[in-house]
Amino acid sequence: MNKDILSNFYNELLPLFQPQTEKQASRLKPQDLEHANFRYIFSVDGMIKISRLIEGSVINTPGAADAHVSFQYFSRIAAQKKQYKRVAESAKGLWLYGVPDAPLPQFPRTVGINTSGTPLEDYWFVVAYGPGIYSCLLAKEIDPQSGQRIYEGFFTFETQTAYQIILILSQMFPAQVPTPIPPSEHR
Repeated sequence: MNKDILSNFYNELLPLFQPQTEKQASRLKPQDLEHANFRYIFSVDGMIKISRLIEGSVINTPGAADAHVSFQYFSRIAAQKKQYKRVAESAKGLWLYGVPDAPLPQFPRTVGINTSGTPLEDYWFVVAYGPGIYSCLLAKEIDPQSGQRIYEGFFTFETQTAYQIILILSQMFPAQVPTPIPPSEHR
């Protein structure tokens, strides 16, 4: 199994999205973001803004979607604990990915996935996947050794992209991530 399958997918899709700057994207209203597809280079604050939109879609439609989220390191969940308790309570299932440098909070319907030693250590992603809720943010940290935490990636509501990301995650971690139901079979 190619453990770098997500990186290959990311590198193939990135050029297909229209580049935006953080400043341009910050001018978009929430309702505009809900239909946007774009590529970007963002700071942590910009990434949080987009992540919140996806998290909100899960929270606002209880029981409709699964959520797959990479914090890169489990210690980063502490600052988002209240928000992610709400996501866990609303999602059909929540998968949290990261290096286990801290204990994972005990949330309902939550699976922790250790990404130590995999290319996923460099990725921040938030994916909501379920009938009518297909959204994803997939970004790779640029120069993680610099300490600046800048990310390049894309944000989309394309159904097939969300499906493909979950399918890749299930191939990388078959014992922990079930194969997703194709969108054509969602009711």
